[in-house]
Amino acid sequence: MKVKAEDIVRRHRSNPDGFRLTLLCGPNVTRCQALVDELIAPISKSSERVDLTISDLSDNPSRLNDEATSTSLFGDKRHIVLRLNSGEAVRATAAIETLLQSDTSGDPVFVIAPGMGDKTALAKLITDAPDGLIAPCYETSPEQAAAAISGMGKAEGLQLDRNLVQDIAALTSNDLTLARMEVEKIALYLDASPEKPQEAGGDILALLGAENEEEDITFLINAALSGDTGPLSLEIAASKSQGLSEVGLIRVMLRHLTKLAELRSKVDRGSNIETTVKHPSVFFKDRNNYRRQLQIWSSQNLARLIERILDLEIKMKSSGQPDHVLLEEELLLISRKAAKSR
Repeated sequence: MKVKAEDIVRRHRSNPDGFRLTLLCGPNVTRCQALVDELIAPISKSSERVDLTISDLSDNPSRLNDEATSTSLFGDKRHIVLRLNSGEAVRATAAIETLLQSDTSGDPVFVIAPGMGDKTALAKLITDAPDGLIAPCYETSPEQAAAAISGMGKAEGLQLDRNLVQDIAALTSNDLTLARMEVEKIALYLDASPEKPQEAGGDILALLGAENEEEDITFLINAALSGDTGPLSLEIAASKSQGLSEVGLIRVMLRHLTKLAELRSKVDRGSNIETTVKHPSVFFKDRNNYRRQLQIWSSQNLARLIERILDLEIKMKSSGQPDHVLLEEELLLISRKAAKSR
């Protein structure tokens, strides 16, 4: 069954035992991840999570089905999360087909496949499966973001004025994951709830310092990708006392890298860098950063970097090491790589 991204959580929760495999695909990487996080939230505390990647399935296509139908060490419920980076979905087709054709019921499988289209043979396979569920995640328009943010506010007990909704959308570049974080922050500050609704005006963002945090995150990302190791080290040290969200930074960085990869592909097709960065889709304040980074990063290296950042979020959830340590190591590694390529 194929549904719209905004409907998949409701559809899945209406019949959680009816879907053996749920897959999020499409160009919006952060939306894919956010929706899978939302889907597994109700079961994450009561079932064991098993993370798989394409390397776990390449030599053993039955591994996915085996994991879904096997019993955990203590007989607890489990859920499987399979992450497929760009270009890996085709290689996972045999494993997913084996799972969907299995006669043995098992634990639910959630697949994050950013970059995969919803018209592929694999997408059709899942759409036609009675226990398969798939949704493509496209980039969010300003109008869609505004409507979604208003809905988030109502769910949190907030009456957001129109200007504030637009400010949140602009601040987060229409990223609904980041927008939800801002809305939740406002609700917490105002002690709002559906039972005790509160009004929120445009000055609340400045009051909470959301813009400053966004600027700090943007500086860290651009310093790393541009090879500015010295300033990056200083900003990392300063950010420790400011409590920046590591996951929030990762998701902003993924959006930035996706945009950078899109611009790099235009350069590869013959467009010069100066013309590319002056495209209307590039905010004028960001042009210098994109100009520098397009001179440093090739399409191949950007693809690898996106995979590394996606893997970093998995490590944060499973390695046991502090998130800020893992993030600092990765940013400094990226910065040193960029510095050598300048």
